[in-house]
Amino acid sequence: MESFDEHLLPLNATQRQVSVAGGCGEPDASVHRFDPTGDTGLSGLRPIVDFVTNTPDKADLFFERYAAALLARDEKAIAELYAVPSLILFPGNSIPVSDAKQTEKFFAASWSQYEGVDTVDKEVVVMGEAPGSLWADVTWSYGGRPRERFCYQLIEASNGYQIAVLTPLQ
Repeated sequence: MESFDEHLLPLNATQRQVSVAGGCGEPDASVHRFDPTGDTGLSGLRPIVDFVTNTPDKADLFFERYAAALLARDEKAIAELYAVPSLILFPGNSIPVSDAKQTEKFFAASWSQYEGVDTVDKEVVVMGEAPGSLWADVTWSYGGRPRERFCYQLIEASNGYQIAVLTPLQ
């Protein structure tokens, strides 16, 4: 019985290249570039592997920064974590955010509802991801029980993730 490798080795390098998503059966150059030396290994997949394996860690780091800004009652730091433009979707009310000052004013006016809250726990579940974007289901707990739950669509920016869309969940 011949092994799979014995069938592939007689082929030239371009015939050994593995087609990946790129459309029309063509290899996607951003994922697996043609290697004239005949390398058909998985070295070209490293960017995808890094993206997939580091995404939950990057999301957790983002929400650590977000929680620290909330606990510090620092509306300027929070505003930097929101993309401009962004969208806040509350039931029956969509709020387009076109200026960071909107976010600052919103949070400055809401600090009283968090009176006495000096610690917060979070459960972050990455619901989906795409290059440059991810969706996270985050449950915020304080006072010993879950209090708020939101879906955050985060987008990559030059200084890390920013919130592009915020939607409350039940």
